[in-house]
Amino acid sequence: MMLFGKISQQLCGLKKLPWSCDCRNFWGWLNAVFNKVDHERIRDVGPDRAASEWLLRCGAMVRYHGQERWQKDYNNLPTGPLDKYKIQAIDATDSCIMSFGFDHLGNYPVLLLGNVGDLQ
Repeated sequence: MMLFGKISQQLCGLKKLPWSCDCRNFWGWLNAVFNKVDHERIRDVGPDRAASEWLLRCGAMVRYHGQERWQKDYNNLPTGPLDKYKIQAIDATDSCIMSFGFDHLGNYPVLLLGNVGDLQ
């Protein structure tokens, strides 16, 4: 973490603007990278798995139909048939999801909880 902090400070120091402005641009760019839609991944694993990966990578939680437990650990995503786990709800509290990342979900509705007013 220390190394990443030093790298981000160096990247933020490249411009002649105030520190907070540069850092905001860097983190905004990084959030956009995490939210980028990977259509090939959606085609390979299906929209629910790809959306789950995206949401967990961005710090959100996911609940699947028929399950009471929220999935919050990217490394413990359920495996099995691609159509077995369908997203029922998303808790986006304190996550970095952005509106253009919702292309991962396709055109079906899910329940979105959290700070939805903060979506960019």
